[in-house]
Amino acid sequence: MKTLILSAILIITFIPFTSCTKKSDDVGDTAGVAAANNPAQLDTTQNIGSVGETMSYDKTELNVKSGADITLNFKNNSSTLQHNWVLTKPGTDNDVGLAGIKAGLKKGFITDDPAIGPNILAHTKLVEPGQADSVTFKAPPPGDYPYICTNAGHHTVMKGVLHSK
Repeated sequence: MKTLILSAILIITFIPFTSCTKKSDDVGDTAGVAAANNPAQLDTTQNIGSVGETMSYDKTELNVKSGADITLNFKNNSSTLQHNWVLTKPGTDNDVGLAGIKAGLKKGFITDDPAIGPNILAHTKLVEPGQADSVTFKAPPPGDYPYICTNAGHHTVMKGVLHSK
């Protein structure tokens, strides 16, 4: 009987610890955390994609080293929607998104308006469902830079921030 009670106590004691333990994919890998805190370790290749049939990116934050040559690989994981990835100057993402709507499908929802165009720092082409595109650009000066999809109206929800450190 003593053994049974002792076993029950041990099981009850360890259950909270096992149910609160996070898996490595829940908290990210140590190298990724270290890189985010140390600009010298930031990767010059960034991979990002869309999330299924939603209007969202699978990463809402990217970290890069200021001045580095960055290659961004964008994969459109939708089976029906076209998407792109457009990096903008801070505070201009809504204007760029609205100008993209005006530019329309023939221009890939990328404006050629001389008043708005300079606010676009880098962009992929409009990517068909299941396809991918890459863009290489110099990371901007330190700061937080919005990225959006400029397909008609997507910019209001499909967005993230590139942190240049």
